[in-house]
Amino acid sequence: MEWLLQAGTVRKTLQASIALQLTTLATSYAIWVYEGCDPFMPWISDTDTNPVSGVPFTLGFSVSGLLIIVLSWQYYRLRADWITSHPGVSRLEFLNLVSALLAALAGAFITWIAFTPWSEQLALHLIQAKVIFGGLGLWAILSTVMASDMASLDSRFEIVHRARRLRTAIMIVFASLLGLSVLQYTGASFLDPVHFESYLEMVGVCTDLSIPAMSRAALFEWGMVISMLAVVETGIHESSLLTSDE
Repeated sequence: MEWLLQAGTVRKTLQASIALQLTTLATSYAIWVYEGCDPFMPWISDTDTNPVSGVPFTLGFSVSGLLIIVLSWQYYRLRADWITSHPGVSRLEFLNLVSALLAALAGAFITWIAFTPWSEQLALHLIQAKVIFGGLGLWAILSTVMASDMASLDSRFEIVHRARRLRTAIMIVFASLLGLSVLQYTGASFLDPVHFESYLEMVGVCTDLSIPAMSRAALFEWGMVISMLAVVETGIHESSLLTSDE
């Protein structure tokens, strides 16, 4: 299994994960529009309710989730070895473990949600989405804190920290705007799936998504997911530093 920890293998796994997720997003949305559905603005999971665009959604995200699980283990091991050889910040071991568990949990739920269209199991789908976004959001924050601590021990990590800090901040902005838009539509009970039923009826037809607050929230969701992938991308340079390629 040591070959999985080689610098080239880690980078290729990360690049494949990002490329697959971006391709899945673009393909699902393109088919959604081609099928005559309202282009502005479906939630990412809306595309899974369409029989045609739902196929690449399921295939792409089921594999993406598995790749994220692999990446969580790869980076946990690489960081653990680096931390052992660079003592000085006691919390790094704990942050490394928690961030890896969060990423693995999110990866498992991404694979699971790929087979759970919200048109069939709305309550379960919403729970899965909360675990995914919550887990990856916390992972991004903890990874940023880790990069800061690692930079205090090795200045080369400052480049990773600066990029990750900016991208995580952008992700948090999109997540906040998403939450505010959903709250505007549902009121104080935005966690209750009952409030999404009228929107779900529109998605079933998919020709007219005429709830402005939900369309804005969907746009912010896309922004949040893409910014999350941008945070993940910072791991490419980090893997080089962790394996002493630079």
